[in-house]
Amino acid sequence: MRFTIVIALLCTCLAGVAAQDHLATLGISEGRAREAIFDSFMANSVSLAGKPAAFLAQSPQARVAMVNFALTMARAYVESDDFKKRYADHREANGPDPLPPDQGADEIFAKERANFEAQVEGMRKLFDQITPQQVATLEKGWAEMRQRFDDMQKGDRRKDIEAMLKEQRAEDVKAHDEAVKALDKAFPADSRALVASRLKNFLDETKDVAFEATLVDAGPDGRPKKKVFADAALEAKSAQWKLCFRAGKPATDAARAFAQKWLTDLQAQGIR
Repeated sequence: MRFTIVIALLCTCLAGVAAQDHLATLGISEGRAREAIFDSFMANSVSLAGKPAAFLAQSPQARVAMVNFALTMARAYVESDDFKKRYADHREANGPDPLPPDQGADEIFAKERANFEAQVEGMRKLFDQITPQQVATLEKGWAEMRQRFDDMQKGDRRKDIEAMLKEQRAEDVKAHDEAVKALDKAFPADSRALVASRLKNFLDETKDVAFEATLVDAGPDGRPKKKVFADAALEAKSAQWKLCFRAGKPATDAARAFAQKWLTDLQAQGIR
């Protein structure tokens, strides 16, 4: 996924006393665990929380138990009404603006005329400050402008505006349709489809973790040594792949089995 086995590992929220023990060990609250899980699904990336070292310090058997409990919690939360509502809100917030209303030439002309008449009324309030001759000149000019409005509504000006509006509308509709398609691809309307996509991604990324790979020291002398893979091809692997390597084969196998079962259940519901 960059559904992340490690999110689950670091965001463990178990039941009862055992849950509180794990939460305390990892230094994370239940609320923060839920936030990390939600962020992980939305961003399709690792959202680290808690103390990785606390998990890595556990025995392989204990890691498996933590993974299974954690993923059980993750699934329960993802299937909850709270998650679905937050997902719907997130999807709406990331969606395109509504398609603007379609406008006709008559609306354009009406707005232009209304703006003109508003300006005329404003000028008339100043008539006591100008001469009668100036008033007459203004009134004549306004009458000519009204005639031009009438002519434009019937002539080439109308055709030009109608053509412009038609072209603009086509562009707006196309852009909006493309934005909606992009939204549906990134965040499907059904949150289960997003979950299925993340699960598939996780299973694909972690299908070939080389747990027997060799690590070597890297970095300048005198500084803390950073472990890297001796094989450059493995060093180029994704962060998700490397996190599973660090978690170990038993924990990764448990996570993959859980993810596969979850995906199979979703597919049985018609989610592809």
